[in-house]
Amino acid sequence: MALTFDGIVDAARAKTGGLPDPDINSWQEGLDMLLHDHNKLGLLTERGVQVMTNRYVDALASRMQVDEFMRRNPAVAAAPIERPVFILGLVRTGTTLTSNLMASDPANRSLLRWEAYKVVPPAAPGALKTDPRCLAEIAQDKAVLEANPNIGAAHWEPADGPTECVNMLAQDFRSVMWTAMTSVPTYADWVLFCNQSTAYAHRKRVFQILQTTNPGRWVLKMPSDSLFIPWIFKTFPDARVIWTHRDPFVASASSFAMRSNIRPVLQTDMDVNYMRCKWPVQLGLHTRRPMELARERPDDIYNLYYDDLVTDPLAAIRKVYGWLGWEWTDAAASGMQNWLADNPQGRYGKHSYSLAQWNLSKKDLTPYFADYLREYPVATGKEI
Repeated sequence: MALTFDGIVDAARAKTGGLPDPDINSWQEGLDMLLHDHNKLGLLTERGVQVMTNRYVDALASRMQVDEFMRRNPAVAAAPIERPVFILGLVRTGTTLTSNLMASDPANRSLLRWEAYKVVPPAAPGALKTDPRCLAEIAQDKAVLEANPNIGAAHWEPADGPTECVNMLAQDFRSVMWTAMTSVPTYADWVLFCNQSTAYAHRKRVFQILQTTNPGRWVLKMPSDSLFIPWIFKTFPDARVIWTHRDPFVASASSFAMRSNIRPVLQTDMDVNYMRCKWPVQLGLHTRRPMELARERPDDIYNLYYDDLVTDPLAAIRKVYGWLGWEWTDAAASGMQNWLADNPQGRYGKHSYSLAQWNLSKKDLTPYFADYLREYPVATGKEI
């Protein structure tokens, strides 16, 4: 069963009640490339076709809704996003832990998971976690966990908790999220080097919409911002960046294991060759590109080490606050401490991983991380 461009677009139009297509056509190139890869390889299962069709339709429909909101509320586009903080780093290096801790401070504003899929309309003031759309997602989470208690062993984001901004880029079809779910080799190469200006501009508009009713001090997380870090500062000139660091071999093994979980459901073949070919390059660039920019803007990037973060989380985050010039309040400390108590490591099960299961070794990956390892003091002794 082939996925078609017109079919995706028509379904998105229908889902939005006939809203017009996005104001600019930047989304078309990425979507067309994704569909070309799917249809050329023919790897998607029947379930995979259904899932990916729904994901593409939802992404495009959300983009249409954001554009329509801005057409009806043009003044929103002039609202500043003041000194946003971006948490990035190689996948599986503590970005999620950092994001959850900082989101536990009531002074901070994160993108919540339910909001990432349902931007418009923004939640009523004070209703971020009581909006009916949020409550529906929470109920769905409960059902999913009851059916499969270990589904969150590798990674779990509750509906009312902070999430990655990856869906915002996906709404312009310029997101590496699509490269992890299924094999899309042409798209995987293109997205690493394409112009991200429209995707980041769209992401900014989403924040502008969301803060009209629930403003705050934006703290945002997306590991793949590492790949596109120049676009952060082009779009948000006064941004600050928290760069997380961890042994890249351990992080890569964990990333392979996490990303591979969904592939047997979506594809008739895991396509390990695609994983071994595309993912190390992408993971290597997660370290190289921030390293290059850090030489240009050292005062705007904070190095947060995974070992420090897991050893004493509050002490590590308090140092981040000092760097940012933020007050360390009792509310921040108690919120973070409560989150840690409610979310012990292994809460959803044990996440096991190794490079060997993908027929990879440290020697195979060393060329991708050699420069990074010479410059940043991360542990590399764990056997994986």
